Formats: sequence, C-alpha cells, structure tokens
Amino acid sequence: MKKIVFFIIAIIFFALLFLLFMRMFSCQRLTCMSVNNLNNFKMKTIYKESDDSFRALYTNGDKLLRVEVMSQMNQFTAGQYINADIAQIKGLFTDALAPYPGVASNTITCGIKYQPYFGQITTVNKLNVSYYIAYLNSNLTYGSCNDAQIIYKGISAYFYCPKNKQAFHLEIIAPRKEFESAPKDYLKRIESVKCK
Repeated sequence: MKKIVFFIIAIIFFALLFLLFMRMFSCQRLTCMSVNNLNNFKMKTIYKESDDSFRALYTNGDKLLRVEVMSQMNQFTAGQYINADIAQIKGLFTDALAPYPGVASNTITCGIKYQPYFGQITTVNKLNVSYYIAYLNSNLTYGSCNDAQIIYKGISAYFYCPKNKQAFHLEIIAPRKEFESAPKDYLKRIESVKCK
C-alpha cells in the first residue's frame, strides 16, 4: 500500500514539475517574436493577460508600443482576425451618409490626406506582415480627419507565427512630427519582425 501511495505522489510531483517547466519555457508576452529596438521599450500597462491573449502598452520616451498577442490560434483564424481588424479601420474612413443631410453636406467624408496607407510586406525571414500607417488622436484612437485632432502617427502591423500558433498585432506610435520626420525608420522596424 505504501508503494502505491508513494508512486501516486511521485507521479503528481513529476506532473507538476513538468507543467512548471513547460510554463517557464513556453512563449509568453513578446518572447516568441523580435523586432529591432524592442528592448528600448518598457512596460507601462497590461490591459489583459491570460493563457490565450496578452495586451499591453510599452513606452520609450514619447514613443509608444501597443501589442496584442493571441495564442493557441490556427492560421485560418488568425487570418480572419487580421482581415476583420483591418476592415474595421478601413470602415472608419469610408464615406457615410450624414445623419442630418442638408445644405452643408449629404455625406461625411475624410480627406484623402488623413486616410491610412495600407500595405503588405514579406520580411527577410519570410514572414508575411499586413500593416497600415495612420493618424491617431490624443486618446490613441484612429479616425481623426482634421489637423486639430491629430497628435500621433503610427504603424500598425499584423503577422502570424505558425510554429507557436500565435497572432501578433504591434502598433508603433510616435508624435506626429517625429514619425513624419523619419517614416522609413518605423517601417524598417516592422520589416525586422521575426518569430522565434
């Protein structure tokens, strides 16, 4: 009887040890990907942290990095998520009927200079990245269509790492003038993205 109890306790101990080992060496937060100068950003706020998702805000001076990591996701589902998110941003800038059409306007429009630029790249590591470059207001939200509301400009990138079954959404945000003084630097960061 003592041998059976000892055997059961040993199995439970090794199972717990295995789970702890797997937790320590599994991908968490941003450990399964890398991007140039990522280490310069320090965590400011965690919005959500669970087994299947992580959302946070990092800062580096007046630059911001917003991240969302979705774990345990297959490539098809990740593609749907990415497409839906991009469609939502495109929808912000689609002409709409005015709620009270009249003399001033029958539609609500956003000038072409305020609309996001959408693109796709394949990184040197053969990673497909969908991205857009857009203006943000003081609340870090997209959709501003006049200079008075625009405070930031950022690049928002989406990619999927099949090895770890994780989808990533990275937003690198900077004050508008700073971003516009070196937009290629921000795109180069996205081009440096790789899965680990």
